[in-house]
Formats: sequence, structure tokens, C-alpha cells
Amino acid sequence: MHEDMIRKDEDVIRKDIEEFEEGFPDGVYAIPRDPKAPKVKVRALHDYCKEKGIRPEDLTSEEMEKFLEQK
Repeated sequence: MHEDMIRKDEDVIRKDIEEFEEGFPDGVYAIPRDPKAPKVKVRALHDYCKEKGIRPEDLTSEEMEKFLEQK
């Protein structure tokens, strides 16, 4: 009896997930970025951090500015 309840719960969860995913036919889940926010040059940021052996959160404000592209 307990296994039947678990199976029904799993079926309900699976159905909810499938209904949710129908809203994204191309499979992309993204939140539009703020058009006023600067773009981050992600590849250059990654390369710089890798070269320096640091993580992005360890950058100084001045270093981070190098990777922001203002509109």
C-alpha cells in the first residue's frame, strides 16, 4: 500500500514537470537580463581568472571593471 502511494506521488510529480516543460518547447529556461545592466565578457573573465589562479569573486573592483561592457 505504501509503495502504491509513492508511485502515485511520483506520477503526479512527473505530470507536473511535463506540463511545466511544455511551456518551453525549445528546452531553454532563461530569465531575460536587465537591458540597462552591463554585459560581462565571460570568456575573457574566465581566461583571466584561470591565468591568475583565482576565482571571479576574488577579483578587485578594478579588475572586474575590465570585463564589464557598458551599453
